Amino acid sequence: MSIPLQNARLCLDCDTVFEEARCPRCSSESFFPLSRWVRPAMASDSATLRKTAKRASLVLVGSGLAYTAWKLLLKPNSGKKNSPE
Repeated sequence: MSIPLQNARLCLDCDTVFEEARCPRCSSESFFPLSRWVRPAMASDSATLRKTAKRASLVLVGSGLAYTAWKLLLKPNSGKKNSPE
């Protein structure tokens, strides 16, 4: 069973998704239109989303590498002791 997103409604009493004027499960008239909450993805949106995800992953990888390099450079030498002379 499929319901077009523009017609889908969520019952606020029993959490049923339906498209009639009243909930078929509990006969409630309290509902929320799902099209206000969930936006359908369009072809241009998916291309933009793909570019944004690629940029975000590159930023995360770059910052992870920078953090690792920073930690390695700040790591004290374990073979030498700091003893006052």
